[in-house]
Amino acid sequence: MSIRFYWISFLIVMGLTVLISWVKQTRTRKEFLTILFKVTLGFAGTVLALWGLSTLLVALGISKSGFIF
Repeated sequence: MSIRFYWISFLIVMGLTVLISWVKQTRTRKEFLTILFKVTLGFAGTVLALWGLSTLLVALGISKSGFIF
């Protein structure tokens, strides 16, 4: 994958982390890192779910390879 996808992913994760931290008014580094970890896991789970869906649709012959990824 291109490096721009990594930068976009990084910016999405950091943006969501800062936004959630601001809304929850976190004060400590531990709270911020906990939110960062949860956002990263959620983002990874979403990407893996999309990849799995894409693979399933290709295996069933509903879509062509490269449909999502």
